[in-house]
This record gives sequence, C-alpha cells and structure tokens, in this order.
Amino acid sequence: MRDGDDVPAAPTAKPSLKQRLSALFADYGRIAIVTFFTLSILTIIGFSIAFGIGASPSTATGVLGVIAAGWVAAKATLPVRILVTLGLTPVVAFVVTRLGRKAAEPAPAALEAPAAALEVPAAALEVADVALQAPDASTRDRS
Repeated sequence: MRDGDDVPAAPTAKPSLKQRLSALFADYGRIAIVTFFTLSILTIIGFSIAFGIGASPSTATGVLGVIAAGWVAAKATLPVRILVTLGLTPVVAFVVTRLGRKAAEPAPAALEAPAAALEVPAAALEVADVALQAPDASTRDRS
C-alpha cells in the first residue's frame, strides 16, 4: 500500500444559498423564476394586508406606507423565501411537466369518431354530383 492511498478526500464546502439559488435557476429556468417571484409578491401582499388591517390608513400616503412596510417585512423574509423556493420549485416543475404531457397526449380511442360515421355513402355523392352539373342545352331552350 502506498502512503497517498490512505488520505481521505477533503470535505467539500456546502454551497452558499446564493449559489444554490443560481444553480436552481440554471436547472429549472423560467419555472424557478416564476416560483420565486410569485412567492415574493404573495409575501408582500400578505404583509401589506396584515399591516393594513392593523393600521387602517385613510390617505394615499398611508396606503403607500403600508405597502412599503409590507415590502420591508418581505425583504426580511428573503432567506426563508429562498429556502421555500429551493424546496418548492422541483414540485412545481413536476406538476407543470405532468400537465404538459397530459395536454399533448392524443384523445382516447373511445372519444374519437368511428371511421364509418365519417364516410359519406356513394349514393349521396352521386346525387350531389348530378345537382352540381351544368344544365343541358336542351333544358335551357325550354323557356
């Protein structure tokens, strides 16, 4: 046995939250971005409603103050929202791809019209063909 074989591999450092979020955006693309922004907007709205219920603003400045307070509170929850996004995005991606596959599947055979129902009888085609033909010269002269 050689001396270098017994040395354990150096432990790799756990990636930072920012690095994990960047990797998630790279892996899932639009789904991760939409999930993150949806959580962010819902958090701001939730805090704004909570503050609005307690503050009951009466002017436009008061309403803007409540929204600003909701934004500040939502900024304080950024690390939690990132963790929720990291956990929720794979689930959302699974649901979106599953719904996409269902929409792309062809209709079941039971729902499709049978081929016999779509065929036009030959007699009906002959009648239609006769009706569309130009009148004879002999029928035009009768009038």
